[in-house]
Amino acid sequence: MFLKKVFFTAILSLFVYSTLHAQAEADTLRGVLDEITIEATYSPITLGNAPMAFSYKVRSDEDLAARPAATMDQLSYMIPGISISNRENYALGERLTIRGLGWRTPFGVRGVQVILDGLPLTEADGQTIMNMIDPAMVKRVELLRGPSATFWGNSSGGVLYLSTIPERGESKIQYRGYGGSFQTLKQELRWNFTSGESQYYGYATYFDTDGFRDHSEARLFRMNIGSRHQLSDRSSLRLIGSYTSMPESRHPGSLTSEMAEESPRAARENFENAAAGKDFEQLMGGVSFIQQFDSGVWDVTAHGTYRDLQNPLPFGIVTFDRFGGTLRSTYSFTELPFELDTGAEFRAQYDDRIRFGPGGDEIVLEQQETVLNQAFFARAAVPLTSRFTASAGLRADWLQFNADGVQLIEDSEDDFDGERSFFSLNPSVGFSYRFADSQLFANFSTSFESPTTTELVNRPGGGAGFNPDISPERTVGIETGLRGYINSINTEYDFTIYGMRVNDLLVQFQTEAGGQDFFRNEGNSNHYGIETSVTVNALQNLSLGVMVNLLRAKFDDGEFDGNDLPGIPKFRGGFNATYRIASQIISADVEFVDSYPADSENSSETDSYFLTNLRWTTTAIGLSENSSLRPFINVNNIFNTRYSTSVNINAFGGFYFEPGPDRSIQAGLQLSFN
Repeated sequence: MFLKKVFFTAILSLFVYSTLHAQAEADTLRGVLDEITIEATYSPITLGNAPMAFSYKVRSDEDLAARPAATMDQLSYMIPGISISNRENYALGERLTIRGLGWRTPFGVRGVQVILDGLPLTEADGQTIMNMIDPAMVKRVELLRGPSATFWGNSSGGVLYLSTIPERGESKIQYRGYGGSFQTLKQELRWNFTSGESQYYGYATYFDTDGFRDHSEARLFRMNIGSRHQLSDRSSLRLIGSYTSMPESRHPGSLTSEMAEESPRAARENFENAAAGKDFEQLMGGVSFIQQFDSGVWDVTAHGTYRDLQNPLPFGIVTFDRFGGTLRSTYSFTELPFELDTGAEFRAQYDDRIRFGPGGDEIVLEQQETVLNQAFFARAAVPLTSRFTASAGLRADWLQFNADGVQLIEDSEDDFDGERSFFSLNPSVGFSYRFADSQLFANFSTSFESPTTTELVNRPGGGAGFNPDISPERTVGIETGLRGYINSINTEYDFTIYGMRVNDLLVQFQTEAGGQDFFRNEGNSNHYGIETSVTVNALQNLSLGVMVNLLRAKFDDGEFDGNDLPGIPKFRGGFNATYRIASQIISADVEFVDSYPADSENSSETDSYFLTNLRWTTTAIGLSENSSLRPFINVNNIFNTRYSTSVNINAFGGFYFEPGPDRSIQAGLQLSFN
């Protein structure tokens, strides 16, 4: 309580001071459409000629100052096509779907690619752990909203690309700290220096919270350092390193509908008794070299990952050490009458997995798992007229899963199956037509998603090695849309309609309460939707944004034929308003999420809900010639709405629901030094 009183006293004092002394300033950022390259495609595609649905968001200085996002949902609620639930559980991480793909995820992220500052957080087997991301540091968000295997291969139902890299002229040192509800405390330090032709940047953050629910405490330390060097007029080098430590994250478990209604803060007794949670350390490093030749540009990138995980759960304890890496080389021809990009990629993942029984006294399974992914790809874009461009791409992927060194106590070696291999060929075809400040596009694309090592290892009948009975999902999608800018009213808009077919769905199920998650292929699904967003800056002191997302995803064939896919809201909407009066900046966020089923049988569903958040900050208050300050206050869920932020899909015994937090407050200060 003392910490909160100190923060609020400082904030109220600074509110009065800034009103009297700070000067209003412009804090918006717009780029010229044709000049921005979409980094999420790893190909020289610009915003002006992209033949696919995408979203591109650059956070303003005021948004970076006033929105110290602890989870990614605070940055994505206004982006169509993507849905992120924070789950209020750092041991499981955020639940992310794009157009419904990734819906089955029990923890981490499945089905989509996530890249942070050029480092792929998605491993060779298709699993993504997002704890490496500090959303408060994210400056730019790019989203490819449809199947994108042509660019990234396995598990590319969409691509989320995040950048924390500052521009050269930004503040050299920046500090921000805040405190808030649930005993939350955050400290951040960011730096950015330029020396000659080189730039050095990075950040370090510490986050500590007791969490909204019982047994949901978490502590996180993150550090990211990088540099960019112009070696010559025709070559450049980029280096990056990232480290994350989560020494504590408790897992409260999901609740039944009755438990969530009566005691939303409660944790499951068996999860508390087992000290369920997760602690890990992860280190990533990468290097990228770009060389320009007379005929084109060669880009070669390599990265490596090490992860050490301890994961106690009610059914036992899982530990593993992971080593992984990627080597990717592309060549973009620049002297041809059309665009041509070619490349190859090699990914590797090695896990040393040990699984203990309840109590951690007996080893149930010990094996070493290797995943290798080799790929070749090419893409061409041909300008048929000055306004009309056609493009096509093709990627071939070969994945190999191997398990060996098996020690198995509860089952015999006779049940061992230690090899799986998958091959996939993924084409895409797109068209783009430019007129005035608008663009009409159409796109056909595909993707595939192999089972992850965790999904292959967890066998319903027991046994070592990999489950021989499950296969990859395969997705075919088509989309068309219109986007552009209306200069007379300073308005950007985006409208897209799409349809997708997913074959051989991987469906999650449990055989006992608090037990392991198992998977099987269960029929197909059809996804249809409309995505639209509009941003209006017609008035000098007021900006408005609206997002509407309509999605219907249904099982087709199999046991659940005709049912809605669980975990996917049919309707999701967002609204944002930012008003500037003198030096004060006030914004309101409103999000609506429709009800959705929690299980494949559609026997239980969540309630729909509205969430409203308010934020206040000021323009930068000059403290000296080279320093400035910004205070801020955030009030989330101001109407104290009771809701489920996510669900544990198909959990045994109806333990589906993960309650969202009550009203919460954060207040803090940002200091910048030039």
